Amino acid sequence: MVICHGDALKGVRQFRIKRRDCLVSFAMTILVVAFGLFLLSSCRGVYKENPALANNAKPLFTFVFDDGNETDYLVAKDIFKTRGEVACSAVVTDWINTENYLTGSQILELQNDGWEILSHTKSHPNLRELSGDRIENEMLQSKATLEKLGIKVKNLVYPFNMNNDLVRNIAAKYYRSARGGRSMPNPYVIDRYELKSYSVKHNVDKMKAYIDKAYSEKKWLIFHHHGIEGKIKISNKKGAFIPGEILNITPSGAKAGYIKDNDSSMLFVPLSGTPRVNDTIIGQSSGAACNLSKVLYNERENIIEIIEYIHNKYPDMHIVTIDEGLNRTGLF
Repeated sequence: MVICHGDALKGVRQFRIKRRDCLVSFAMTILVVAFGLFLLSSCRGVYKENPALANNAKPLFTFVFDDGNETDYLVAKDIFKTRGEVACSAVVTDWINTENYLTGSQILELQNDGWEILSHTKSHPNLRELSGDRIENEMLQSKATLEKLGIKVKNLVYPFNMNNDLVRNIAAKYYRSARGGRSMPNPYVIDRYELKSYSVKHNVDKMKAYIDKAYSEKKWLIFHHHGIEGKIKISNKKGAFIPGEILNITPSGAKAGYIKDNDSSMLFVPLSGTPRVNDTIIGQSSGAACNLSKVLYNERENIIEIIEYIHNKYPDMHIVTIDEGLNRTGLF
């Protein structure tokens, strides 16, 4: 009887050990699967590069101006046309024909010059905060408004670069692609509904470094920008400038549109030419005047420098619109 009892206890212990081992193994499997799913989710858009795709890839460059600012037409249009290149204007349709934004006729002229007009939604909301119906309305209404102007609109830019699965799925119903941010070049396996791009402003050396890297890796580099401005230090100010008036700048011969100033600096739209230190600035309507003591930045000159950098150093790096970039990848 004692031996039988011991054998029974031994059997129970072995059963409990096996059950425990099975539970531990099952729990470990669940953890591994969960961790794998977490990595897939958190690393969305990170791809293992395929050497075969890399060998066939071509370096591409795209410049996108977000929001539909009037400087797309007043400044950028001439910059790109003079150099035989094109860019993209991402238009918020509720802002068309309002102060400091593009008119319908200007948008059509940009398209006629070879620019691509992108949808940037109807009212520029954070799409991640909206219901599916409202997201759909933002995208549909924007597309419809542009098409009524005679615009061929195929691609989208997310406001604030914000998107999620719901936003991307709805975008895929109406657009060929959509651009976000994430500050990286587009990999060989392109995520069409989260095209990658860099926000660029003032730092030309950094912009050139991005171009160098994209060229060496044969990738598609997209820069996005907003309104084109310049900022200078001023001295000896006399009188008050009027918002929007033309500034005549001598002896350099540059022209600008006045935005605002204080006693030490001025913000302006760089329309033509290159303002220089010791220039005199005179308001065409107000007669106000000041001296230019230092150029803090000039985004017009920055854009020109970037285009010419590509032309001179990488003549086989094509400057393309979003739609042409998609065509050149040969994937869609």
